[in-house]
Amino acid sequence: MGNPDISRKCMLMLVILMLRCAEGKTVDLESNALFKYKYIVDLSLETLFRPATLPGSGFRIEAVTQLHVVWENSSSQHDKLIQLQIQEVKLLNVSKQNENQNNFKNMHVENLLGPTIMVALKKPVVFHWRSGKIEALYGSAEERGFLLNLKRGLVSLFQLQQNSGTITEVDVSGNCRVTYLTENNQVTKIKDLLSCERPEFGFNASNQVFGVQWQPTCKGLYSVENGVIKTAVIEEGHVFKLNLQTKIGAKISSRQQLHYLTSELRPKALYGKSLQETLQNLGIFTPFSLTGVLEKIPCKNCTFANGYLKSLNEKDSLQDVSKVSAAKVFLAFVHLLREAKKIEILNFLKKAADNEISFLIDSATAAQTESSLSALSEYLDFTTEKHISQVQTFLYAAALSSRPSKELLNTLLAKLRGKIASREVQETTILVIGAVIGKMCLRNLCKLQEVEVAKKVILDGLTAAKEESDVKMYLLALKNALLPETIPLLLQYTKRQTNSVTSIVVAALQRFPSVYITHEVKKQMIRIFHQSRSQYGTAVRMAALDVILNNQLSSMELKNIVLSVGEMEPELSKYTVAKLQNILHSSHHPASKVIREVLKDPMINNYNCLSRIGSSSSSSGYLAVTTDTISTYNMDLLFGDTGILQKSHTDFFIFTQGGQLHATQVSIEAKGLDSFFKESSTQDDDEIMAGMSVILFDVQFPPAVFFQGYSDLMEKLWSVTEEPTSIIKGSILLIDYQQAFLLQSGLLANAEFEGGLGIDVSGNIELSLWSQKCKTNIRSRGALVINSIIRVDTTFVQVGVESNSEATVSLDFVSSVKFIDSPILICLQLLNGPFKYREKVVIYKSFQEHVVFIKRKKRTWTVQGAELPLHRANSEMCKKLF
Repeated sequence: MGNPDISRKCMLMLVILMLRCAEGKTVDLESNALFKYKYIVDLSLETLFRPATLPGSGFRIEAVTQLHVVWENSSSQHDKLIQLQIQEVKLLNVSKQNENQNNFKNMHVENLLGPTIMVALKKPVVFHWRSGKIEALYGSAEERGFLLNLKRGLVSLFQLQQNSGTITEVDVSGNCRVTYLTENNQVTKIKDLLSCERPEFGFNASNQVFGVQWQPTCKGLYSVENGVIKTAVIEEGHVFKLNLQTKIGAKISSRQQLHYLTSELRPKALYGKSLQETLQNLGIFTPFSLTGVLEKIPCKNCTFANGYLKSLNEKDSLQDVSKVSAAKVFLAFVHLLREAKKIEILNFLKKAADNEISFLIDSATAAQTESSLSALSEYLDFTTEKHISQVQTFLYAAALSSRPSKELLNTLLAKLRGKIASREVQETTILVIGAVIGKMCLRNLCKLQEVEVAKKVILDGLTAAKEESDVKMYLLALKNALLPETIPLLLQYTKRQTNSVTSIVVAALQRFPSVYITHEVKKQMIRIFHQSRSQYGTAVRMAALDVILNNQLSSMELKNIVLSVGEMEPELSKYTVAKLQNILHSSHHPASKVIREVLKDPMINNYNCLSRIGSSSSSSGYLAVTTDTISTYNMDLLFGDTGILQKSHTDFFIFTQGGQLHATQVSIEAKGLDSFFKESSTQDDDEIMAGMSVILFDVQFPPAVFFQGYSDLMEKLWSVTEEPTSIIKGSILLIDYQQAFLLQSGLLANAEFEGGLGIDVSGNIELSLWSQKCKTNIRSRGALVINSIIRVDTTFVQVGVESNSEATVSLDFVSSVKFIDSPILICLQLLNGPFKYREKVVIYKSFQEHVVFIKRKKRTWTVQGAELPLHRANSEMCKKLF
């Protein structure tokens, strides 16, 4: 073996040699030369509208820049100050067009930009360059806004490492993760734009069904010779598309090019011995961050909100919120209120007519600005019953807000701490606070102090509650909040509690994702369903069964369920079997495979276990299926032994690639009505009750009681009218997305998506005691308008893609009952009315206020109405009834 000391010395020399090679492998500029580069920025926007028949819109900026060294570190040749100056500037079309289609023909840049901007554009900047990394940026004190960002984008091109690896870099985009791949004289630079840390500017919806996908990419290719950048090409793309409908959106494409032109040798002209001395001698340079600064785009063509409101009244645009015209007005007014001051909004509210106030409250709540919420807080009076309708309008709008803020939460908490004249308003306020907590936690805002305070208010209220009504109120708030840490607490309320309390808790557990349904939760749900320790109502056992079946169902659990069917009441056993059969035919359900395997066992799959007689049923199906979304419905019906409906459960879900939304749930429960058909009944009046619970867009609203007791029932029966009763009516901002960011070139891009829904849900009852028939109809009508604007804005030119989609829909849930027959005949119908769908796309380019290029595309089609198929037993009963 060789001498170990010699081996160590050889290794040390090899390491030193490698370090020197690595140090020398960097970009640089000679100190005694003036370099010139041609700099090109191509910008284009394209729509995602299909078929893609519309051309894109964009522009090209060409400039000649020169660089030279103004200071060099005497101890390191790769540590320098570089002065960069833009000289010649041209504006061109981004794509090849005929001469008569050239928007920039005969247009001088000086005339378009103006002399002030041209002078500012040509002012030099200085950057501190150390081994290819930009340490600092300096410019004139007057530098700001668009021009400074444009220079930041140009300077960022000179940030380059010639060693392969992944690092973090600060440039015009922010502090981003960048991967370098080096091969010979070629360097590939890949930037992860989603990793960039920068000041937040924008917002997104809490639920991803109404969210927007942002897919950014950035890849650069550099050619380097003897440490000098010869060419640089940066390809950047940003795709924005709505999860609900991915053809709504646009793609921004940007391409930066840097081409070496010439270099001229000249005597060294350094301005100082140190960096600080050099900057002082230059005299006009102020330090700036390399990361670009976002500035709010001013509202263009904005009218005064009060004038706009007067014009609406003249057109009767607010009379029917379920029309497209009303939804358009709502979106426009939300825009105006976001620019308005508190005093203006407060004056609107105080002077509003009766037919305007609900619209204004919905709009101001949706605006979610400090001014609008402060104005609402001052205007709304929670202390008197006179203003209950206005307060309820605000609370419903707050609950359905797509991105509630801490200011909204503070407003609700402040009102809750004050005097509240109505028990109904107090219950709604607490439920809405729970909904706001849940939505803010979905946006990773759960640790905010305001959210923690709100959680404590609900938990302390639940702990202190003595009356059952108070316990139920706070449990419903936790059902809306959907906090995983409260699951152990919820489980405690399933033990030694009344059926109504346990029912709320189990319904809350139904809403949690499977990952939070632990072994302890499953055990308690199994105890409830099998009544191992206590007796539970059929509605509670239905809900417990749903939790068991939807969360990692095991073969043993399923076998125990099937074997216990014969020991249940007839209708509950019929419902259980119907539920299993419905899941079996739903290939997407996670339990279908387990059920299929267990049914291979003849001890389980036989007539004795699975053949049940009764009217109870469970059905599910598709409302609509598109390339982007799937809409489904589930309907569970549980009857009593006399044929009276005890529990109906109807759910509508929307699924997208980005998530799922519980669009609607209508749950109707009746107790004690069997006593009317039992001669020996000894039921008390207090046990006769019927009520309804509603979930709308993932928000649980306060349950409604139709009647409580026999005398209340008789009073309601004799006072029934055929006039529809409003359940929910108003305007909701479902989609609310905004994102502003700087492209690598420093150009400002902005993406906005808004979706306004005008909804009107009403119900009516037709009752004939003479023929013993009853018909109820819950009618839901709505208009949805979705707008999107993706644009790139400069001081002199703006390019953009705007799209608009709109539709009106209606859905009727009709139940017809005939009491004269035995068993009672009940027919359920789910009727989806026909509707028109319209969409329009506009691509444009404008110079300041003058539009020079515009293309439009629109289309309309009609979707036919249909009666949705439920289950065979219901169809047979409908035939008998009609």
